[in-house]
Amino acid sequence: MRSRALLALLAAALASGCATGGKLLADADVARADVEKARRSGAVKCAPRETALAESNIEFALLEISQGNATRARSHLDLAQANVKKALDLSKTCGPTQVTIRDRKQPPPPPPPPEKKKVVLIEKTDRDHDGVPDLEDKCPDLPGKAELQGCPDTDGDGIPDADDACPRQPGPRETQGCPVARDTDGDGIPDDIDRCPDNPEDKDGFQDEDGCPDSDNDNDGIVDRMDACPNNPGPIENRGCPVIDRDGDGVNDDEDRCPDVPGKPEFKGCPDSDGDGIPDAEDKCPTVAGKKEFQGCPDTDADGIPDAEDKCPLNAGPKENGGCPDTDRDGDGVADRLDKCPDAFGMPPDGCPKKYTLVEVKKDRIEIKQQVHFASGKWLVLPDSFALLNQVVAVLNDFPKMRVSIEGHTDNVGTEAFNMRLSQKRAEAVGAYLIQKGIAADRLESVGYGPTRPIASNKTAMGRSQNRRTEFRIVSLE
Repeated sequence: MRSRALLALLAAALASGCATGGKLLADADVARADVEKARRSGAVKCAPRETALAESNIEFALLEISQGNATRARSHLDLAQANVKKALDLSKTCGPTQVTIRDRKQPPPPPPPPEKKKVVLIEKTDRDHDGVPDLEDKCPDLPGKAELQGCPDTDGDGIPDADDACPRQPGPRETQGCPVARDTDGDGIPDDIDRCPDNPEDKDGFQDEDGCPDSDNDNDGIVDRMDACPNNPGPIENRGCPVIDRDGDGVNDDEDRCPDVPGKPEFKGCPDSDGDGIPDAEDKCPTVAGKKEFQGCPDTDADGIPDAEDKCPLNAGPKENGGCPDTDRDGDGVADRLDKCPDAFGMPPDGCPKKYTLVEVKKDRIEIKQQVHFASGKWLVLPDSFALLNQVVAVLNDFPKMRVSIEGHTDNVGTEAFNMRLSQKRAEAVGAYLIQKGIAADRLESVGYGPTRPIASNKTAMGRSQNRRTEFRIVSLE
């Protein structure tokens, strides 16, 4: 029903149209009739896909006809007719068998009246109003000429603007629609670009495009008839030919300091074998790229000491170490060559340790000489530990970049959960004391390990006492 309505609408809208559109609509009508025939034969059951494709393509074809797209409409109709043919073939044995029994006493019914052929008229559309229908117009939105299939020709030279290299100036097709230029001296160069329009170019391969004859092609001050090399400049003493370059490095022999060895112009023809910007004659290491300050020799580790003098050419180090990197055996940040106590963790500038009564600074920790005391089963720091913690504060002030981890530990008496919480709270209480004494909070971290890291047996009172401890581990010194 939808196809019939669209077909009727198109027939009314495209009245008095061209033969192409009429043929398309007629074919659409035939295809629609075949679809109806297939449906009556049971194609919906036996060939549902083919029937649906045929109906869809008929509707698409009618839509394309209404928009003037004859090519796409024909493509859809071809698909529709191919699918309706398949639907008819598949439904031949599908539909129910119908038997009509006629009473011999009654005459046969009269044949149906012949179906009148529908005459479909398609209206021609012409969007640019140039008298060429859109279906035949190659430029449907620009008014043009019928002989150019509806395309414009602004300069009237018979070449459509789209193909005309000079659409506003008439010219022959041989020059793509551009006017033929005048050439007074007949040298093939139009007067408008010929610098010598009355004197023909001599076509000698030198500046032939300017239109002027060249009496001194190479501009070396020697006229061509006297120049033994008219296209290559040279001094008059060499009859106008260039000076010889024996080593072929592009530097003439009269300017080449190394005329028999290929070199670089920036070095006046002398070579730089290692490409370090220092000519070989001045380079102490001509086969290895180096630096000018080292007379062309390399400094691989960039420590300011040339490799030939560097005891450790691959590892940067100071001159005092012969170019080798500093060592720091005690890890206190003071190089051994400056450290007066190289085997003891100390402080800048001499690297010797500061003496404390209750603590000692090791490489990896602040070792305390007595334990931090807390109230039994609680995390309150007892006053008898204040002196000890004040010395920890002194160490942190002496090492202003040191960061430490305050780690609390317990024995295994009680539940593990209780001991974990107790050790964490005790570590935090020690940290709070240090912060109260002026140590920045971002230099400290507090961790409780409970009974998980014993250093002695929990089976004895002495062992459990050793396990109940607070430790200060150095995280970093920078």
